[in-house]
Amino acid sequence: METQKPSIKPIAYSYGLYLALVSIIILVIMYVANLEKSWMLSIASSVASIFIFVYGIKTYKHQNAGFLSIGDAMKVGLAIAVIGGIIAGIYAYLHYAYIYPEFIDMAREQAYLEISGQNPNMSEEQISKTMEISNIFMTPMFFSLTTVIGSLLFGLVVSVIAGLVMKKE
Repeated sequence: METQKPSIKPIAYSYGLYLALVSIIILVIMYVANLEKSWMLSIASSVASIFIFVYGIKTYKHQNAGFLSIGDAMKVGLAIAVIGGIIAGIYAYLHYAYIYPEFIDMAREQAYLEISGQNPNMSEEQISKTMEISNIFMTPMFFSLTTVIGSLLFGLVVSVIAGLVMKKE
């Protein structure tokens, strides 16, 4: 007699929301504390995200009578990553477009200083063309898209590793 597998949706929605909240909280902390980069926050965010993926997959395994394949772990992990990534991506867009648009201007200025500093022989016209290209990647939409893609890649890696560790077929 074949048992029916539990639904991934409720797990993905719950743990995806937790994942998005971690991303949003880290972004807000960086904004409030006026930090551009923080390795401590990056480590804390990574550990919390791993914890969320592992417990989401563990919840699925528990609901599936203790059985888990690597494929199921990947499905659960990627579903969590999609939900979390989309919500965090939407917030990232709003954050960089409306709450903290100065960040993009600061990033563009930093890029200009780095380009002109590392290449003192470049003409102003060459620097201008280089900046036009780099400005394509310095938009709220691009930051939002990288948030979603980063979530998917991180979720894939963590869910494969978790699936290998927790599998029981």
